[in-house]
Amino acid sequence: MTARCLIPAAGLGTRLRPVTRSVPKELLPVGTRPMLQWCMTEALEAGFDEIAVVVSDAKPMVAAYLEEGTWREGLLPELRDRAREAIVSTVRQDAPTGVAGAVLAASPWLEEGPFGVFLPDNVRIAGPPPLTAAHVADADARGIVLAACHRVGPETRHFFGDVGRVELDDLAPAGAGARIVELQERGGRGPFRAPPEGGWRLLPRYTVTAPWVEEARRVAGEAALTGAEADDVTVHRRLVERKLLRALPWGGTVVDAGNPAGYLWAAHLLHEAGSRERDALDRGPGSETFVSIDLEKA
Repeated sequence: MTARCLIPAAGLGTRLRPVTRSVPKELLPVGTRPMLQWCMTEALEAGFDEIAVVVSDAKPMVAAYLEEGTWREGLLPELRDRAREAIVSTVRQDAPTGVAGAVLAASPWLEEGPFGVFLPDNVRIAGPPPLTAAHVADADARGIVLAACHRVGPETRHFFGDVGRVELDDLAPAGAGARIVELQERGGRGPFRAPPEGGWRLLPRYTVTAPWVEEARRVAGEAALTGAEADDVTVHRRLVERKLLRALPWGGTVVDAGNPAGYLWAAHLLHEAGSRERDALDRGPGSETFVSIDLEKA
């Protein structure tokens, strides 16, 4: 059985307008590559050998980028071989209906087994992949949902929207994973609220297992009645209530490049990293060197 990863890319990119009226957000370059290529590179490093990208007819450039194989350009030999062997497909979504709606658009996958979800506008700058194929298999075996979390300090909080802040259960048994006991509801305004010691943020790298699908279908049904979007934050909040959402604390660097400040910050960090260190990202967890950046000095 292949290890599968889904990348939603059918959204409107409203936070980066007006530029996204002419270029899809996922194809905007961050450093040397488009956001989508960074995301697909990460999926390959994480051990996924089947990748599906959710696209819409309103953004034909994304489908063309995938069908032409452009995303394989510029990869190091280690990943080039994996990229050639990977199964890459697209899933059509008629109209954007939120992230949960995009995931549910991959209807055949929902019945066939678990998979990972990566949102491309959160660009990994340094560190190993926060969510791997092994994590997906583990979540499925345990009947839970695993989501990566990272720390946001007060010095970088302005580069993240005020959503996704979580509280972790410090008393979780060894090996069980930190249970997420609280997740902020979507709708806050301003930057991420990080105390002096920093705060945990839910990273959009998570597993889709049976409990996730169950809640997503409920959320999508309710959203359809009101005309609202079926958001994955709502799905995760309900999983928190059921004590089924567990955290994968991660110590790497990721930036929300889906907003203007974060986009510029991500480009700056990659420029500071330099070409040699930047290329080390493609070597995956086995690499001897990863980018190490002092966020206070960069």
